[in-house]
Amino acid sequence: MKQQEKTLPIKSMREAIQEAKDLINLERSGKITGLYTRWSKVNKALMKYLRFRSVTCIAGMSGSGKSAILNMIEDDFTNPELNPSFVGKITLLAFKYEMDASDEILRNLSGKVKKSYSYLLSSEAIGEGEEYNKITDEEAACYERELDKLENRPIKYIENAGNLEQLWNTCVKEYQENPNKRLIVTIDHTLLSQKLSEKDDLELAANTAQVAIRLRKYLNAIVIFVNQLNGEIEKPIRRENPSMHYPVKTDIHCGNQIFWACDNVFIFHRPEILHILKYGNVEPLNTKNLIHGALIKSRKNKIGNLFFEQRFNEGNMIQISKESKIYKSESFSFGITLKKD
Repeated sequence: MKQQEKTLPIKSMREAIQEAKDLINLERSGKITGLYTRWSKVNKALMKYLRFRSVTCIAGMSGSGKSAILNMIEDDFTNPELNPSFVGKITLLAFKYEMDASDEILRNLSGKVKKSYSYLLSSEAIGEGEEYNKITDEEAACYERELDKLENRPIKYIENAGNLEQLWNTCVKEYQENPNKRLIVTIDHTLLSQKLSEKDDLELAANTAQVAIRLRKYLNAIVIFVNQLNGEIEKPIRRENPSMHYPVKTDIHCGNQIFWACDNVFIFHRPEILHILKYGNVEPLNTKNLIHGALIKSRKNKIGNLFFEQRFNEGNMIQISKESKIYKSESFSFGITLKKD
């Protein structure tokens, strides 16, 4: 082995300072260097938008809608109206180990036509009987036209679960074949990757974090992965004690293995699923259709809380405004430390 292979690259203070200056000047130039979501408060939490060379974790209970939220983010990032500066300049690799790509697209369509997934499949129950809707020829033609509008979106789906080496190689191949395009990698979800040398979920999570760091550093990618909660938040002591309602780091399955690698960690929580009627101990919130977005880590900004109204049957979730009936406090409160009392 050659000597240079036994050592790591060194960057001088002068080089690091120049990079810092370049970053300041790039951001103040007005050039857009990241991707917007549809939610202004999420953008604010991310310091305007989600920049490349970043790793974000979206965690939540099973059935909380974390995959649906990721689907919305993917739609936003590739929406030419929301992110016109990146039209023709990005590729999004979506590793969908849990759902079929066609289901993801139907979720997307649901949000655009304001119809539920079941309605689109002529399976929405009508009243209390056993009758179901059936979309008309006119509706079907309309929905097909909407789907055709998505054809040029730069999303590529990987439906078959593979190991982390295959995931890395797939990303490198895409990066090398399209050197002029920025790369976005989404993984849904971390524990569905096949194990190679990993003995358990802890090792798989730790190695996923390592791969995410490599994607960020070497391919300059935006990386977003979905992860489960571990069930602690579902225990009676948590449900019955308002001061323990909010999710925390230790609620994330294999959280220690993942947390360190992330620039941002969001936990999207739906207390309604746990039959909690009033959420939290300071100005409790009505939980009907409530989504709590807890930003529990932000490497470059402050942590805090965001609140939304769940409208997954329309492929969306809505920021709660001050005028909302369930709005009780600032929906994004910078600087509030989230912890168990």
